[in-house]
Amino acid sequence: MSVGLSGNLQDFGLADVFQLIGQQRKTGILELRSRRSRVQLVFDGGAVVSAAPVGTREDDTDPLAEMLVRCGLLTRERATAAQAASRSSAQPFPRAVVERGWLALAELRRVEDVLTRDTIFDVLRWTKGSFDFRAQAVEHDRDPASLLGAEQILMDGLRMLDEWRDLAGRVPTERAVFKRLGRFETYAQGAGEESPARIEATRRLFALIDGRLSARRVIDLALVGTFEGMRMLTALHEAGVIEPTRAEGGVRGAGLERGEGFRASLAALRSGAAAVLPLALLAAAAAMAAQRPLHPISVPAHAIVRTDLETLREGHATRRLRAALDTQRMVDGRWPARLDALLAADASLAAPQGRPYYSALREDGVMLLAPEH
Repeated sequence: MSVGLSGNLQDFGLADVFQLIGQQRKTGILELRSRRSRVQLVFDGGAVVSAAPVGTREDDTDPLAEMLVRCGLLTRERATAAQAASRSSAQPFPRAVVERGWLALAELRRVEDVLTRDTIFDVLRWTKGSFDFRAQAVEHDRDPASLLGAEQILMDGLRMLDEWRDLAGRVPTERAVFKRLGRFETYAQGAGEESPARIEATRRLFALIDGRLSARRVIDLALVGTFEGMRMLTALHEAGVIEPTRAEGGVRGAGLERGEGFRASLAALRSGAAAVLPLALLAAAAAMAAQRPLHPISVPAHAIVRTDLETLREGHATRRLRAALDTQRMVDGRWPARLDALLAADASLAAPQGRPYYSALREDGVMLLAPEH
């Protein structure tokens, strides 16, 4: 894999591709192709810089431009003008938008974040297609320490798998139209252990529900991403504070019909779970290797970021617990069957903010993943 890697996803799964890129801390561009889609993921030292569909429209519309229009942050005319300026001057589209004062950099970053998350959510469900990884230097303006590593991508995939199992048959279609039945506080009071950030994002989405906008439009305007948006709408509906009125362009009462796309997504995630689990530990070990210097070429950055302090805390806590597990094995001659006793004996080993670890006892030892977000 010194230059590149190509193959068929049916023979060499996407999890295996991510494993090679993450474990070897590769820098370059991974292109994935299915019968209907073409997607590029940009990596820097095994971490994701950007992810976006490419070449999927006859008019060659930039995916970021399309999302900015869908989110109501850029008019169609300005998006077209910025794309034309980008093509004529070889200036990246995001820079063309910001320099013209049409969008603040912080807002642009939020949309780039959503685009990357939605793209990754899509490709993790692929079971067919081809891939081509080209090892090459990439240019971006992101702090490498803030980029999302391969192990975190896989953990997010596992959580999505768990949640889609629960949500199967209950998630709305993108065409569903909802109206409000109650106050948001009713939902918030019963939200249990939901994080403040997720509560606030759900509040933002709830405020957009008006009995006219489709689920797709509400999710776009709220800037929460497809997976999170569908999850939030389902939770709000089951809390009794919203109800479906109709499907956009359809008949009343069609809001919660089961979508074939969601069932197919669930099946694909289930089939990929076995390949995903062992990869996360390998990628986490690779994350401690040194970064290599880059020789830049221009690649637009559609990135997802994470809080540096929180990431450092979680990494430190995971390494301490791993060391404690290794010590316990040397003392007792075997791996602990459960983490509970170890954590009870030393409270300082607990995950930050009390979040649980993903762990499993396997024949070759304990698999330990960082605390879930």
